[in-house]
Amino acid sequence: MTPWLRDGGIERVIHVTVPWLARRGHVCEIASWNVSTHLSGRPNPVLAALEAAGVPVRVLRAYGRFKLLQRAAQVARLALRGRTDLIVGYELEGNLVALLARRLLLGRVQVITQTHNASSIHAEVGTSAAWLRLARRLYQDAVMVVPSESMAADSVRFFGLDNSRVVTVHNPLAVTSIRERSKESADTAVLDRRPFLVGCGRLVPMKGFHDLLDAFAEVRSERPLGLVVLGEGPERASLRHHAQARRIDHDVLMPGFALNPWSYFSRANAFVLSSHYGEAFPMVLVEAMACRVPVIASRCEWGPEEILEHGENGLLFDPGDVGTLARHIRTVLDSPAVVDRLSVAASRRAEQFGEDIVMPEIERQIEVLLG
Repeated sequence: MTPWLRDGGIERVIHVTVPWLARRGHVCEIASWNVSTHLSGRPNPVLAALEAAGVPVRVLRAYGRFKLLQRAAQVARLALRGRTDLIVGYELEGNLVALLARRLLLGRVQVITQTHNASSIHAEVGTSAAWLRLARRLYQDAVMVVPSESMAADSVRFFGLDNSRVVTVHNPLAVTSIRERSKESADTAVLDRRPFLVGCGRLVPMKGFHDLLDAFAEVRSERPLGLVVLGEGPERASLRHHAQARRIDHDVLMPGFALNPWSYFSRANAFVLSSHYGEAFPMVLVEAMACRVPVIASRCEWGPEEILEHGENGLLFDPGDVGTLARHIRTVLDSPAVVDRLSVAASRRAEQFGEDIVMPEIERQIEVLLG
């Protein structure tokens, strides 16, 4: 039960977990209401993976008022028709729909809620106070799965949950597949074989791409350098205008959504995560680490710092600190010994989040919940 099937981190989780569970013999289906069949003109790879695994996608419709309840009623009907044992929700809206469906079914199904964003995001995006009150009440009916220990503590505090109802399970990645795909060709010819940096994510303000452009412009003024920003979103025009204002637009490649971002990661001199907030467990950061590229990440919402083990596996900076970000970029360009150390450490750390390690734990949690 997910609000989105587009190009975000939730979709990356679904891309790995649901086909894996289907291959294990679990009968799965997806319900959503923001479904993109194409991303930057290319077929949505998540939908293709679900289709290949025999997992149907149900698109929910709602009109006018009480959309949460309308969607919950549709999910309840799907659960009855499919004799569903478990509904897994993603993020606040998906979780609320799943939990309301459970109420409509008089508790005849179990629910796992999943939260991948720290509580501060609700103030940033203006989440309805009524929704948060409803969540604090309904979340008592479910087990919550979060991707990091810091997120567990945050969820317990913010939603008033008992510690025993919050379980930490890292997001799984198909590390072997990512490494294989990273060897494929990438269209970086426009950068004229210069050293280049890469960033990746939805082109929205929370991702901090304006900061990345500013830090890049500072270093670019000193030496030849390119930047690739992968992803699509409403900030595209603003970012392009900002690059023009900083006179770096000829050095910045923005190819949109990439079916194979890892081919860019593996060829880059560094991967940069510049987010301001909302990164409890940034999947894209671990994917870059799996490609053996040194990573630079902001300390946004604890997730990157926990993944990088407080700087053991990558370079960290405070969100919005353009000066430190620029200094870290210079470090990876000028210090081969640092690059070698970070690349090896990051690659080893990424393996701890591989699907062969994480998915059996997810399956075990499901089995415990269902008795």
